Amino acid sequence: MGPCSGIIRTLTPNALRLETSVGYVSVLSNTSCLQPFSLIINETKPFHESDLFEGCRVQIEDDRLTFEESELIIDLSQSTDIELSADVMKTLFLPMDLNLRLRHMIRIVEDGAGANPLSALVTGARIDASCESIVERLPALHQSVYEQDLEACRSAGAALAGYGNGATPDSDDLLEGYFAGYSALSMALGRSRERVRTLTREIAAAAAAHTTDLSGALLLQAGEGLVSEDTFRLLQSVFSDAPYRTLTADASRVVRSVSPSGVNILVGIILAISNQYVPAQSM
Repeated sequence: MGPCSGIIRTLTPNALRLETSVGYVSVLSNTSCLQPFSLIINETKPFHESDLFEGCRVQIEDDRLTFEESELIIDLSQSTDIELSADVMKTLFLPMDLNLRLRHMIRIVEDGAGANPLSALVTGARIDASCESIVERLPALHQSVYEQDLEACRSAGAALAGYGNGATPDSDDLLEGYFAGYSALSMALGRSRERVRTLTREIAAAAAAHTTDLSGALLLQAGEGLVSEDTFRLLQSVFSDAPYRTLTADASRVVRSVSPSGVNILVGIILAISNQYVPAQSM
């Protein structure tokens, strides 16, 4: 992406969120799951125990990442680029047992749901009062995406964004999963990539304007078809003849990778597939 500068917006023991001129960039440690616009480093010392601080300025260049007022320099010269776009999934196809694959993913949602209220959207459990607003707005999303009505898609995206607590509200996580599931399904069906991407970009842009800055940035990335490494693997397992044990293992990794966002993302993937191709299984 070329040289750019920015600041540390959030700092946790294992992650830095950098706000830059090209969007949010994450520096991650103690994880094996690469995220869009991120890099994983072999850092043994937790970030909050270093001399870094929120607001610290950072410079990203082709071969290094440097922090002002800090001794930390991250060498990028030997890093490996990994493509995390749904658009490069060229071998996807529609499996005859898609309904069964959806059921396997729903079981993973049940196993990892805990107190996550959005899990009820696919498991059939009682809908929590905190989800009622999301439930009321989902049909408009399903219909507008199915009809590919861009104006209606924008309205549905704006209406769904921002529900839930934290820097990335639950409904935003669900939308990210929805984009991923819809994109992969569309690739498997041979739909126009340009049309699919135009649609998800429009929904993401409308949703991003109605939520937190961080969540909005992640939604814009998801609207471009970018997914985490774990989600990438899962989508390939769903739209293939991969064994069920591989599918369930991949779905479990998505749930575990970011808690509680992983469950919400998986719910979004299931909702997109079930409502955009399997009407009899609508949720």
